[in-house]
Amino acid sequence: MFLKKLTQNGLITVDYYTNGALQTLKGRVYRLNLKDQLLSLKDEKQKSFSIRLSSIRHIY
Repeated sequence: MFLKKLTQNGLITVDYYTNGALQTLKGRVYRLNLKDQLLSLKDEKQKSFSIRLSSIRHIY
């Protein structure tokens, strides 16, 4: 379901859990590593973030 959102070129917003707290991140997908189950995003300032797919709560 959320893989369709990952293939689009625009900005996406991801709600995910880290250290027991819900975080929100807005950015563009630049890498999807299915072997390691990681999603890598770059925000508006070109800072990169890696999120485990299992910790994702919602993508919109």
